[in-house]
Amino acid sequence: MNQHTLNLTAADGYQLTGTLFQPELPLACLVISHGMAEHGNRYAELAQWLSKHQIAVISYHHRGHGPDCTPDSLGHYADNEGWAKVISDLGLVVGHAKSIFPELPLSVLGHSMGSFIAQSYAQQHGGSIDALILSASNRINKAELIPSRSLIGLIKRVRGKRHQSKLIANLTFGKFNRMFRPNRTECDWLSRDEQQVDQYLADPLCGFECSTGLWHDFLGGMLTIDPAFWRKDLPVHLFSGSNDPVGEMGKGIRLHFQAIRDSGIQKVTFRLFDGGRHEMLNELNAEDVWQHLLQCIPTVQTACAEPLSA
Repeated sequence: MNQHTLNLTAADGYQLTGTLFQPELPLACLVISHGMAEHGNRYAELAQWLSKHQIAVISYHHRGHGPDCTPDSLGHYADNEGWAKVISDLGLVVGHAKSIFPELPLSVLGHSMGSFIAQSYAQQHGGSIDALILSASNRINKAELIPSRSLIGLIKRVRGKRHQSKLIANLTFGKFNRMFRPNRTECDWLSRDEQQVDQYLADPLCGFECSTGLWHDFLGGMLTIDPAFWRKDLPVHLFSGSNDPVGEMGKGIRLHFQAIRDSGIQKVTFRLFDGGRHEMLNELNAEDVWQHLLQCIPTVQTACAEPLSA
């Protein structure tokens, strides 16, 4: 397996960085779109494992994230059109992957925030990918998203786009963690694996507060997602933990699976891992989750697994 640094220049001059993990004889390519307040390097162990199974992997850092992000931009997409820019960034990475592996099936794995970026990208450019894999996602609950975005918009107008709001943090990550009282740490909601939680807490590029601008862009982007406009023959695979607060402890992600299926998508699967929290790829049963992910990646030799019942 060869490992290469990724450096791409976006249309606005932004420097997008990441890593390509390339096996000797790849059978497929996977692009990873990571979650909020983390970075693409956290997926290196998974990428190395997938490479051993002949899957080329590209993990990159979203704007406002990663080791090359300047301190004043950490947790902030952009001052203008942030959502459009992160969608375009994913397209840049997908295009680069296709230029390297033009004959291979290409899938996108989106985790949490990255799952919504991936869905938005697939809605706009579904013909460029062969499968959409969603980790720790949730339904598009407009009844909650619209008033939440209005509140964030008010805070943004008063305090500015780059303001990091304690209130927003308390209503999101803080709320998620309170579901696991008594708490050992402020990030118990991420995983039952205490070592993984401690590594996250020790990482200076994880767990930071995001700007009101990012939150406003993010919720606005989520509100544009509608499976009715997705490519009907695009395979979609969802997996989550039954105790993931982002997925409403299984409720919200089940509703999202149903909405995708009801929209006419021809092949949609769903796997709910019992007892798992937000980061199933870093859970106590991570090996089982990795094996499931591998089965969802179309290759030149095999097709994705058959649809699973919810």
